[in-house]
Amino acid sequence: MFHKAHPTCKGVSRTLTVLAFIAAALICQAADHYVLFKSGQLYVFPDDCLSGMTTSNQQVTFTALDGAVYSYSLASIQSLGNQLPKELPTITSYKFNNKYNYQMVTDAIGTINHHTIEVNVVGIGKRLTASFELSSPSAIALVDGDVQTSHVSRLRFDHPREYTVGYSGDLILSPNGEGKWSMKPFGNVYNVHVIFPTDHSTMVPRIDINTVGGENISSKEYYLDAEIIINGAGVFPSMTDSVKVRGRGNSSWSSDPNAKNPYRLKFDHKVKPLGLTKGKSWVLLANNITGSMLTNAIGMKAASLMGLPAVNHIIPVELYVNGKYKGSYNFTEKVGFSNNSVDIDDETVATLLELDRYYDEDVTQKFISSPYSLPVNIKEPTFADGTTELTLKTIRQKFNSFLYDLSHGEDISNWVDLDMLARYLMLNEFLCNYELFHPKSTYLYNENLLSDSSKFIFGPAWDLDYCFGYQTNTNYFYCDTGIDYCSATSFSLKQFVLDLMQIEQVRTRIYGLWKDFMSNGMDELYEFCTDYQQYASPSLINDRTANTDRTNYTLQAPRAANWLLHRANHLYTYYRKHYYRPGDVNNDYVVNIDDLTVLIDYLLSGGNDCNILFADVDENGRISINDITALIDLLLSQ
Repeated sequence: MFHKAHPTCKGVSRTLTVLAFIAAALICQAADHYVLFKSGQLYVFPDDCLSGMTTSNQQVTFTALDGAVYSYSLASIQSLGNQLPKELPTITSYKFNNKYNYQMVTDAIGTINHHTIEVNVVGIGKRLTASFELSSPSAIALVDGDVQTSHVSRLRFDHPREYTVGYSGDLILSPNGEGKWSMKPFGNVYNVHVIFPTDHSTMVPRIDINTVGGENISSKEYYLDAEIIINGAGVFPSMTDSVKVRGRGNSSWSSDPNAKNPYRLKFDHKVKPLGLTKGKSWVLLANNITGSMLTNAIGMKAASLMGLPAVNHIIPVELYVNGKYKGSYNFTEKVGFSNNSVDIDDETVATLLELDRYYDEDVTQKFISSPYSLPVNIKEPTFADGTTELTLKTIRQKFNSFLYDLSHGEDISNWVDLDMLARYLMLNEFLCNYELFHPKSTYLYNENLLSDSSKFIFGPAWDLDYCFGYQTNTNYFYCDTGIDYCSATSFSLKQFVLDLMQIEQVRTRIYGLWKDFMSNGMDELYEFCTDYQQYASPSLINDRTANTDRTNYTLQAPRAANWLLHRANHLYTYYRKHYYRPGDVNNDYVVNIDDLTVLIDYLLSGGNDCNILFADVDENGRISINDITALIDLLLSQ
């Protein structure tokens, strides 16, 4: 039976043959001492980690090479011997599901070969959440001593990771470094090797669009018929199909067909370009502002880590139109109702709104809100299609009712999903995205406008190339990371955003989100800046041959990472200072004996009126009797 390997403690000559290594390993295994306790726990003491073992009528004692002594009462032991007394659990399946890994375009199934697992992952970024099954429901999997939870735990896989699969409490005496030994988790050991094809690619995908007759794409109003050829460069899937193409964008669009313009793609049927979720409508973002070619990728990654809805995927590509090289682009989904963007069960009662000062929809698809005078484009539904139960009047009335309560300081929780609003505002404040204040490219949707229980959800995030300081100093990742988001603008319609930002429930929720993000998201975002730049690098360099952007993105990536880290630390510190109320368990803005009652009730019976964020008084990440003690101390100190 294979179990956790333990390095030979007395040393082995480097000149031993492979057969000698195998023989030595078998001898060490045979000399292991297995102590099975009546409680079911198993302790393992390898003979080559011990200086001695003694047994008396009442106890057994193991002495480690560093002199540490481990003694146990014989009365507590069920068996003691040199044979493994129970079967160890195993990993029966292992994969990375793209449902839990934003950067992956498809599921990646692991191949288990004895105690090695290999997985091929198509995606950008090295942090992954594994989905795995164990042979026993009571078994646990650990990495570096930390319990791993399927679908939840996230690790960086830029090097092989070692999983120990065993039962809670089972331990083995192992070297601990610097001549010391300690008890570590015992079980079957699996080495997980993740292969990233992006690490070995010398180019990003290439997209060729050839219009019928070679006609220039010179309009945002009408489509041209074309052929599209996608070469996945040995990483992503390739495809060839017919497509319709036209220009898109506002300030990013130029009437010059030779310019680096953004494009809209529309297929007659749902397709999976580059392996992404099936859809008909797609976008090629030009990122034609100098220095902007990392911004949408980094911004969307942040949106995914902060839990925003329907986050777009960003894949760098090289674009050729009618044989002419156009430069480095981002391939991504078009925001709208579809299973590859905002996926809605019943589109006949749903609406997607865009607050945008360009106000460029047909007159039947837009209105000016009252109050706030916001320009509202109705992106979904299209009334002329006749497939919706909604009317412009219905949408306008519902949206205006929400705005009326907001402007009068009323509770808007019946109108808006406050958790998603907090995530949306958190992202935009973090990125210094002032497009909300114009407003531009500000989306929100409602899945069933005819239901009183259905709420507006802010998102998806979109158009993130005016962030990171560009709005204020026309440069990226150089502005003051301590800049105050709300006071740094003078846009005439900003009051709408300011009123949203001042909702106490939202501000408190943003603090909770920051606390989680600093523990579970910031490191990944920091790493992603370089991961993405390194993969996109050939394309970013090639872009210089056709366009004027001379930004050194090799230098910008670490600067972006550091800017984001300092910005995150500033905002977390600010929200903690102003919105963290330890002990305010019942959320009434006062810490008193009532909070102690609620906390005790929560621990005894699982009461649901407990604010978990503020109930963790000792800040150890879990709610326990220690928090009651900490709260009592807090009350006594007042």
